[in-house]
Formats: sequence, C-alpha cells, structure tokens
Amino acid sequence: MKLPLAILVAALVSQPALAQRKPVAGFPDAPGKDVLVNKCFQCHSPNMWMDQRQDRRAWESTLYRMVGRGALWTQDEIKQMADYLGNVYGRKAQ
Repeated sequence: MKLPLAILVAALVSQPALAQRKPVAGFPDAPGKDVLVNKCFQCHSPNMWMDQRQDRRAWESTLYRMVGRGALWTQDEIKQMADYLGNVYGRKAQ
C-alpha cells in the first residue's frame, strides 16, 4: 500500500517541473526568456504578448504595474524581462 502512494506522490511532485521544461511556442530563445516564462506565466498565458507591441520602456512600465499589483520581482528580473520583451515584442518597423 505504501509503494503506490509513494509513486503517486512522486508523480504529483514532478509534474510542475516537467511542465516548466516544455518549450513555449512563439517565444524565441534570448536572454531574459527564462525569467519571463517563470515569472509571468504563473498568472498569464503566452498569448498575452503575441499581439502587443511596445518599446522596452513601455514593457518596463507594464512590469512595474504588475509589481504594484503584487508581483514579487527584483529590479534585475524586471530589467531582464523588459529587455527580452522590448527586443522580441517591440514595435514593428513601419
């Protein structure tokens, strides 16, 4: 009886770790991606960034707004995420 319980507990504990290792479609690899995925995807889906185009400064402002709503991020994490979003999801050239 203890062995099946141990297997169940091990499966449940490892599930979040496996989910975080899956590549996120539409998010190119670049510095700051891992921080963004680990911090923002706790509340938001990947689609949130697909259609938004802002420069780095606007992304940084958005991130600080999230801090005002309770996000617990360091200034370095905010910088990394703003750099990533500004480079990958910046304004399109017209």
